Amino acid sequence: MSLRVKLIQSIIHLNENLIFYPRLKRYFKSVLKNREPTVVDVGVNKGQTIDFFLKLSSETRVFGFEPNQQLFRFLTTKYHSNNRIQLFQNGISSEKGRLVFHENIMDETSTFEQVNTDSEYLKNKAKILGVKNVEQLIVNRYEVDVWRLSDFLKEHHLTHVNVLKIDTEGHEFDCLKGLFEGNSECKIDFIQLESHNDDMYSRKSDEAIDALLRKNHFQLDARIKHGFGGIDELIYKRSDLL
Repeated sequence: MSLRVKLIQSIIHLNENLIFYPRLKRYFKSVLKNREPTVVDVGVNKGQTIDFFLKLSSETRVFGFEPNQQLFRFLTTKYHSNNRIQLFQNGISSEKGRLVFHENIMDETSTFEQVNTDSEYLKNKAKILGVKNVEQLIVNRYEVDVWRLSDFLKEHHLTHVNVLKIDTEGHEFDCLKGLFEGNSECKIDFIQLESHNDDMYSRKSDEAIDALLRKNHFQLDARIKHGFGGIDELIYKRSDLL
């Protein structure tokens, strides 16, 4: 990884810590009310969400999925002494199987989705990161085992999850489809998703995601802006929660 990419990542993470996570903390402190939450984290990356919920409660229980090979090794070392955190080197999708994982020069934006090579956003991003074209943003590709969330919840006898966080860079609809079509009996209180206001991916599914969530009795409860770009965090609440 080049020094330029590391510097940009450092700036983004600093911005997140100063602006986004304090906003997210205010929201979850008000709705979780000092509970010891159970969190399912789809797209762990470097553990930002895990660290966030551990700061809210050291008794947080986490089931995390990270298909990036290098990041998974980093995470297993980082959390090896915490037996309340279980990590899986798998992706989540609509069906059990295997998918090609596209590892990005910035690991935060690695994805199972095909990127839009005509994207003006990605063309500008390539210039900023010092690569010649959009195709060079992808540094590696490999197949990954993927699971359905509904199957995972059943197999691990999870009947109540406080927060389901999905940050899969455009693959969120498939993750949710696999959750709801599997008829899981697990009660989920809040579903947290990242929404991009750009043309990065070949398919956009914000409207489809909203319709799927509403159909399954979730309503949008908060939209929390990140400190950079056109990125929002959307938090849906189960409709029968007070």
